Amino acid sequence: MDSFWERLTAAPRYLDQTNRLLEFNRDEVERFYRPLAQTLLKLAATHRCLVAVAGPPAVGKSAFAAALAAVVNTLADKEISLVIGLDGWHYPNAYLDTHTLQRGAQTLSLRSLKGAPETFDAPAALATLAAVRADAPGAETPFPVYSRALHDSIPDAGCVTPAHRLLLFEGNYWLLDQPPWNAAQPLFDRSIFLTGEPVSLLAGLRERLVRGGRSPTDADAHTQAVDLPNMRLVLEHSLPADWTVTKADSRHILRIDPPLE
Repeated sequence: MDSFWERLTAAPRYLDQTNRLLEFNRDEVERFYRPLAQTLLKLAATHRCLVAVAGPPAVGKSAFAAALAAVVNTLADKEISLVIGLDGWHYPNAYLDTHTLQRGAQTLSLRSLKGAPETFDAPAALATLAAVRADAPGAETPFPVYSRALHDSIPDAGCVTPAHRLLLFEGNYWLLDQPPWNAAQPLFDRSIFLTGEPVSLLAGLRERLVRGGRSPTDADAHTQAVDLPNMRLVLEHSLPADWTVTKADSRHILRIDPPLE
């Protein structure tokens, strides 16, 4: 009989509609992911469970959520967990290119601020969250998925089905204490906040931008103008979560508070 680890790693898994491989650290899976997955599975045994996975840019939310969902599904031996990324609700690039935002005396292109709260279709994201929370019998709820290969959202590329009992809503702003995002928190059963040292996060942001095709100079400019303000916003204005995951960098977990049994 296959072991849990063999089943978890039997087939390659990829991130963000790219060929970037999702990597598993066996020690972290046993210390952190598996106990958290077991806790969430108990909640999902009686009703559909919605979990916010929030945190600043480049803290590793996508990989964390993907790994957690994979561990849940491996333990359950069926696909009951699904990751729904907030990045799917980025306004399309065509919209961002033709709309602006006033900041003080400056008129800025939304495209230049991509990643800021104003560049997301928050009402649409909240409407999907509410529809999934309603959990109508037999209902299927489509949602957009962000492609890091295309650098744009793909409408209706994902779908929540009745089989999905544990949904991980991953994104920077799900726990913000400001409207419209604060309307989301009452709809979640549990919340997870990922955090880390800003210096490490900024280094990860730059690496991700360069990997995505930006020049080092452009990556530095974007990090300072867009990502650093977004990071401060999330770190300073997110509501307390049920669990705080402290990262050494975008890939490695230092601890989870409160500790998992």
